[in-house]
Parts: sequence; structure tokens; C-alpha cells
Amino acid sequence: MVWVTDLVMWPYRAVRGTVDAIRLLRQLQADADARICVGFKRQEEILSEQVREAQARGDVSEEERVRQLLHRVQDDELSYHQSRMAQLARHVVADRAASGVVGPDLPKLPEPDRAGLDLAATFLRALVPADTAEHHFMLGRAFYLAEDFKSALQEYNAALELRPDNAATIRNRGNTLDELGRFEEAVADFGRALDLEPDQPQCFNNRGITLGRLGRLEEAVADFNRALELSSDVPDILNNRSLALAKLSRLEEALADIDRCLGVARDDPYFLSTHALVLAKLGQHEASSTDFARALAARPGDPRILYDRACALSATGHWEESLWDLADAVSGYPPYRVEARNDRDLESLRTHPEWGPKFWEMVGREDEP
Repeated sequence: MVWVTDLVMWPYRAVRGTVDAIRLLRQLQADADARICVGFKRQEEILSEQVREAQARGDVSEEERVRQLLHRVQDDELSYHQSRMAQLARHVVADRAASGVVGPDLPKLPEPDRAGLDLAATFLRALVPADTAEHHFMLGRAFYLAEDFKSALQEYNAALELRPDNAATIRNRGNTLDELGRFEEAVADFGRALDLEPDQPQCFNNRGITLGRLGRLEEAVADFNRALELSSDVPDILNNRSLALAKLSRLEEALADIDRCLGVARDDPYFLSTHALVLAKLGQHEASSTDFARALAARPGDPRILYDRACALSATGHWEESLWDLADAVSGYPPYRVEARNDRDLESLRTHPEWGPKFWEMVGREDEP
């Protein structure tokens, strides 16, 4: 016999049981994380002692061998913390970067998502000893994901003071510099990271994005080509190459790339935006307007889509409308102010006798602070 009270209380008990189970799983994961961290630290202590013993004996080759082992353990520890951060934050960034890799074009996070990332970062940072490279790296990742890029840069700088040749930290600092509009420095960091680890497709892709922002489009295409060699047919990389090819007026190649992207995800707003830009430059204005409208319906007011439309409008002689879109794009994403100074598609707007002065008043000049 089922009592009425049982029917009333069952949903509550089910929810309470689920909450208790989640808490238990979190506690088990925290315990596992703590044990793994202790294991890393114990290995580092043993190897550090062996380094000191080799130094005392004057055994240079043994010291170098043990130092390499120590660096490998430290790299493994850093990779572990990075993967755990990605796991804890995946519910927030899954639709933006399913692999856990976050590049310069991560869409802006709404406030509730930032709060979730802050909680995840707080949980994970408690496992990482203070004043270590790993500690500063994790703080950098947390600040980056919460879009506090100045604080992220400070933490990555602190991590690199302790571990100056860690490729993962250098790559992440490059992403952060890009977000701050410091494109030349970002390119330098990506290059340094690739010198240390030359087979990282995402790093080639990110450097290509930043080179494109600087107007160095041929170099950007070369980086996208290399990224695709290492990780073939990735839609996001194809989309980035399509944009660069379009700005080089290699429109048939650009169209082929973006058509492949839309074959994978035909409603992706950023793919639609790139497609619209290419179509505008091919003179297919009605189809271009339709694609931009679809993209903005999916992401209203998105700075990246507005910037692409500003480029399309400038390239087709609609300078006043281009300036409006550019103003909204810059307001939402300030690094576009720097990118616009070098963008080939905005050349006619920059040099227009009426609208050019308004353009420069908006973006400022490179020699201005």
C-alpha cells in the first residue's frame, strides 16, 4: 500500500539523494586530486634531493639526467591541473570549446557562467601549493576564463619567472596578450611556444588569428595551413583560413573553405558571418545580408559578427553603415580598435575623405597611448 505522504515526499527524497550523491562524488574527486598532488610533490622532493646529491659529487651528467626527470614530473603535474580545470569548467565552456582548449576567440561569458568558473577555480586552486609555477598558472587560467585578462597576465608572468621555458604557460600568455590587444607580443609568445613544442595545431591557429589582426595575412594563411596539416579538416581553423583568404581577395579559395565549415555546422553563427563576408566581396549582396541576419539572430549584438559586417560594408562602399557596426564591435571587444587599423577590408573607410577622420577618431592611432 502506498501512503499519500510517500507520494508527496518521494520527489523530495529523490532530489535529496541526488544532491547527497553529487556531494559524495565531489568529495571523492577532491580526495583523489589531493592524493595525486601529494604524489607529484613526493616525486619532486625525491628528484630534487637526487639533484643535490649529484651536485655534491660533481656528477654533471647525472645531475642533468635527474633534472630532466624533475622537469618531466613538473610538466605532468601542470598538465594534470590544466586538465582538471577544463573538466570542472566544461559545463560552462562546452559549447564554445568542447576540447577544453580555449583560444583568443572564446565568446564572452555571461555573469552566471563567470561565477561558475570562479567556483570551479576556487575548488581546484585549493589543491595547488601557493607560490609555485603551477599555482600562478592555475590562477592565470581562472582569471582568463573569467575574462580578467590583466590579472591573468600578471599570474602567467609570475609563473614564467619560476618556470621560464614552460610552453603551456607561454601559449596561454600569448592568448591573454591577444585579448589585451597586444598583438606583436602575442605573436612573439606563440613563436616561442612553438620553438619549444612545434607540433601544437592550436598554437599555429592562434598565432594565425593574431597575425591576421596585424594584417600579416600571408603569414596567417601559412600558420592555418600548418595547423590543418597537424589536425586535418578542423572547422574552426578552416573558418579562420577562409577569413584570411577573403581579405587577400582569394575569394574562390575562401568560399571553398567556408562551404566545408557550413557542411559540418550549417547554422553556426560565426561560419555564417564569414560566409556573408565572402559573398559580399563576390557581389552577392542579398545572400550576404541574409547570412548576416541569421548570424545576428543567433547571437544578437555579437562583436565578431558586427566586425565582419563592418568589413563587408566598407568593402562594398557603405561607409556610414560600416562605421556604425564598427563602433558597436569596438564597444563590445576593444582589441578590434587595434585590428581595424590594419584590416584591408576597412581600407576604403580609413581613407574616405568624410568618414575616414571619424574612423581614426574612434580607433585612435598606433602612436597614441
